[in-house]
Amino acid sequence: MKYVYILSNGPGELWDWARPLAYELVKNEIKPLLWLLPCQYASGMERACAELIPFHEVIGPYNWAKTFAEMRKAKDVGLVMQLGGDLMFGRFLSKTSGAKLFCYTYGKKRGLPSCSKVFTAYEVMARSIKSDGVYPHVIGDLVADSLRLNSVPSGGDELSSNGSSSSRRVAFFPGSRFSIRRKALPFLHEVCLYLKSVMDVEVVTLLSPFSLNDEMYAWEEAGLNPRRQPASTVLKGVDLALTQPGTNTLELLYLKVPTLVAVPYAFLSDIPFSGFKGALLRLPWIKGKVFDLLSKKRGMLSWPNKILGRELMPELVGDFTPKQIAEAMARFLKDDTWLKETSASMDRFSPAKGASKRLVEEIKQCLV
Repeated sequence: MKYVYILSNGPGELWDWARPLAYELVKNEIKPLLWLLPCQYASGMERACAELIPFHEVIGPYNWAKTFAEMRKAKDVGLVMQLGGDLMFGRFLSKTSGAKLFCYTYGKKRGLPSCSKVFTAYEVMARSIKSDGVYPHVIGDLVADSLRLNSVPSGGDELSSNGSSSSRRVAFFPGSRFSIRRKALPFLHEVCLYLKSVMDVEVVTLLSPFSLNDEMYAWEEAGLNPRRQPASTVLKGVDLALTQPGTNTLELLYLKVPTLVAVPYAFLSDIPFSGFKGALLRLPWIKGKVFDLLSKKRGMLSWPNKILGRELMPELVGDFTPKQIAEAMARFLKDDTWLKETSASMDRFSPAKGASKRLVEEIKQCLV
């Protein structure tokens, strides 16, 4: 029997893309194998989380050299489906096995012309990818399908009120990478303290399913009320979320939660850049100038803003302190009109569901 080899790497790609696809493949009696690729953004918990998903087998992660060596031995490869990571791995496995290579991506990647088919979520993404003979198929957003997997009956997981009926509820998203969360803990602790000093708020922090139990204790001790339950239940009743750019901005859009997207410069030093760019950004006097330039010419960072072509989610990019972030949150939390209009705009947006089903139909045609 031929298998669908799913190549994935970081937390977001595995949980939000590979997971719904794996469930849909199994539903269609197709066996998915997950190959975890080497990744500078990995949390270290990918394999443990992958074992909660119905993959026929989980391979890796290995270092680059061993990944290529093991790919030479891969057997019964019916199709290679790349969901995140460097396409050199998918191209290599496709070439050595003779199987076709599919790729799902939100943006342009090096090596896409080598793919038999390229898929994406929205037309605006397709326009940015289209070039060099690459014509992506718009099939919807796997993140929307991932949220449907998270849906559970209400009861106990959502933010419960311990304050007055007039209190506002806020949610923090510290990210899926340990290095970012480690720096976010004291930063968000300060944000929380200042916010509570100026208004009546309740706080919940959504930790990644890739986080460790020790982290839960640390966030609890900081008074940040950590949860690892699905966002679709924890976010019920939340008035405002604070997050960073990534797939979680799409989750918040689909769940209709007004959101601020923050990128304080203090966190950019923990984003791993490779090669010459990484070496340059390790020099403080260069890094400051680069960040200032990026701030002026960055355009919109969050996916909802890019898709809609306007700033639905305000973006705070710059040398912001915890107090400044908290002050911005307080302004928006006190603005009932903005909260209602933003939620209404999100409610009118129709998420592109059904991507996993459409992708499986394409895969089935290839496996015949």
